[in-house]
Amino acid sequence: MDKKTEKKYIDIMRRKSGEDRLKIAMDLRKLVLKIAEAGIKNQNPNISPKELKAHLQKRVYGFNLPFKNSSG
Repeated sequence: MDKKTEKKYIDIMRRKSGEDRLKIAMDLRKLVLKIAEAGIKNQNPNISPKELKAHLQKRVYGFNLPFKNSSG
């Protein structure tokens, strides 16, 4: 993104309410998770839901989170 476009984007975002910015951030997070999940499934077509969750955690956080008794 060039500097002029970046400045315009920042100006637009600053005019939005905190609630709107949070919604945008959460929507972007969901999109990133869907893309990461699709990539994992593409690389591992027969992956179980439990394994998918572990791979997704590793990809997003850089390590597997130690959840006990978590459901899929």
